[in-house]
Amino acid sequence: RFVDKIMRTFPQALLDKSVICTLLELVQLVWKSCKAEQDDQFVPVYWFTSQSLGITLQLPDSIAYRKTLCERFAACAKRWLELAGKAAPMELETLLQVYLSTPCDDDLNYEPHIGHALALEVGNGIKYSMAPSVDSGAAVVALPPNSAPFAYRLGLRDYLRGFIGQGTDLQALKKFLSDIYQLAKENPGMPLPEGGSSMREVIDKMHHATHHLVAAPRVDRELARLLVWVPLTLFDEGLMRATSHMWTTLMVERADIEVLIMVELTIAWTWLIQQHQGLFSQRFEPKSPFAAKMAYTPSDKSARSRGYAIISRALAPHMLLIEFIMQRFDSVKHLPHSNFNVINAILRILQVTFDNLQRITTNALARGPLFLLVHLGFKLLKLGFESSPILETKLRDGLYKIAFRWFALPPRWSFSGSKATLAKEIQILID
Repeated sequence: RFVDKIMRTFPQALLDKSVICTLLELVQLVWKSCKAEQDDQFVPVYWFTSQSLGITLQLPDSIAYRKTLCERFAACAKRWLELAGKAAPMELETLLQVYLSTPCDDDLNYEPHIGHALALEVGNGIKYSMAPSVDSGAAVVALPPNSAPFAYRLGLRDYLRGFIGQGTDLQALKKFLSDIYQLAKENPGMPLPEGGSSMREVIDKMHHATHHLVAAPRVDRELARLLVWVPLTLFDEGLMRATSHMWTTLMVERADIEVLIMVELTIAWTWLIQQHQGLFSQRFEPKSPFAAKMAYTPSDKSARSRGYAIISRALAPHMLLIEFIMQRFDSVKHLPHSNFNVINAILRILQVTFDNLQRITTNALARGPLFLLVHLGFKLLKLGFESSPILETKLRDGLYKIAFRWFALPPRWSFSGSKATLAKEIQILID
């Protein structure tokens, strides 16, 4: 009961490798106590041990008690993991993948493992988007939203870990990413030229670089910087979505890289402002309706949809970047020993945004990333700045200026025909 209260209040407390492994191994041990009845009902077993964690449970011989305990404990474990998944989905997915890839005591070829089964069930049900579920009708079987991506990333992780050290040319990998970075830096936000490397190749190489950094005994700082700068110079939605998982994997499995990534993100944020990318783009400023010639013809819906698609593609990477920073903040905000780097990076990002307030686009479709940034600032304020009231006042003043600047503009509303985007923005406003 007390643990349940803690998990409901601070679900991020579960986002630790040792905690998740212990929780799921305890579920497995309690299940083994129920299975012991089938092995030998005349000689009860009271002790159940996990060799991998060094944990031993002593349980009474009442099978009814064991079954009740197993049912209730498994339900609590699932509920706690789901709460942690809502607070920080990418961190939880990475930790579950680490647990599933760790060798266990049982022979998985023949013996079922309830801890692994529960990890797979929770991982398959992780939901990243704030948008509502797709209503596909009663005739279609309801499937977990994350089942295919979770299984793919789990298999990719194990494949790449086995691939490391078997002919991987680190220098060739760094040269490939460096060439892509130099090419993208000349034309920020533009697609790669035809005839060269595809975006799929870039993502594959970045996956290789990520798992090389995790497995390497020492941090390759040049490779880590390329993993930050390549996606931010290309500024592609698909690449940024994949990169968010890569950054999370690095921070969860190699905590010593977190400082480097957060510092590079603050530098890259300033660079994005200077290059007028994403939220700071000036290409999509709305024009006065009186500047256009009156035409007594029906509106061209296809042209409007194409325009919305271009704007959405330009803003989506910035939205994903802010979502990553917010999820990382949610996962470490209760940890005083590790949240300093994240909080310091967020403060720098917000401060440079306050200093460039007039560069923020006023296009209607910029509501999502703009209000998400304000929401991130309010979450930071809730932590409190008792030791620095001046800093708290400046932060509060800057956040209100960003929010009120938007509402000072003439009313305009458009959701580009995307119900998912509209639902996400409404949820941000509610939060």
